[in-house]
Amino acid sequence: MSGTLRLNGTVQLRNASLIIGLSGWGNAGEVSTLSVTYLIEKLKASQLGEIASEKFYDYQLQRPHVSIEGGLLRGYWPPQNRLLYWQGMERGLLLLLGAEPHLNWPDYAQAVLGAAETVGARRIYTIGGYIIGIPHTEEPLITGSTNNPELIPELRRAGVELTDYRGPTSVYSEILWQGKARGLDVVSLWGAVPLYVHGSNPKVALHILRKLAMMIDVEFDLKDMEQKAEALDAQLAAEAEQNPELRQLIDSLRAGRRTPSTRPSYMV
Repeated sequence: MSGTLRLNGTVQLRNASLIIGLSGWGNAGEVSTLSVTYLIEKLKASQLGEIASEKFYDYQLQRPHVSIEGGLLRGYWPPQNRLLYWQGMERGLLLLLGAEPHLNWPDYAQAVLGAAETVGARRIYTIGGYIIGIPHTEEPLITGSTNNPELIPELRRAGVELTDYRGPTSVYSEILWQGKARGLDVVSLWGAVPLYVHGSNPKVALHILRKLAMMIDVEFDLKDMEQKAEALDAQLAAEAEQNPELRQLIDSLRAGRRTPSTRPSYMV
């Protein structure tokens, strides 16, 4: 991990958790990055450092960005994994906002877990979003998994539906697995994004953040996210009014949700 975890200084947080939001495969509706970005902005989190990107990304799949003005190179930015922190009266948060790595998942997970241990965080929450055929008119489905059986009752109390899944996964599963070996509790929360809703989905992010706030016992100001969620609902209602095919799709998904056997419960 030497040289991978680059911190600007030493910070020790009280009663801390690490919250992770990554772009990429598990970021449907931008639920992952939208949630963590919102927390960073609302909590006015301070910059702590980064996980260096050099050995984790295929630049032909995710190209660095560049800024050139008047023929002069002004900036060059590879994929970033920023670490920020916030300390409240009783609880602290370490926030990771980055991009899911293409390469070397074990080393990336080690860097993430090392960052948590460095600031004193003993629990990690990962946030993801996935696409599925459910209607936007119902409360978003939030599913979850953990590497510690003692946390299952806590997930149930928060209204998180427990995951049943076998198949391809995200880097979060690597973090879950390695966290278990290192004695760190990891909880993976996933929000179900309706397949016909394009772009960012603040409604799903809102419900993820509500459950997260309950589990970490920290109050967030969610008014702006609530307003964005209401605006999205209004936009979709207007679109359905003008588009009979969309309205028919929504109605069919609502009818399907009334059948218990169609209720999904997966993603990690």
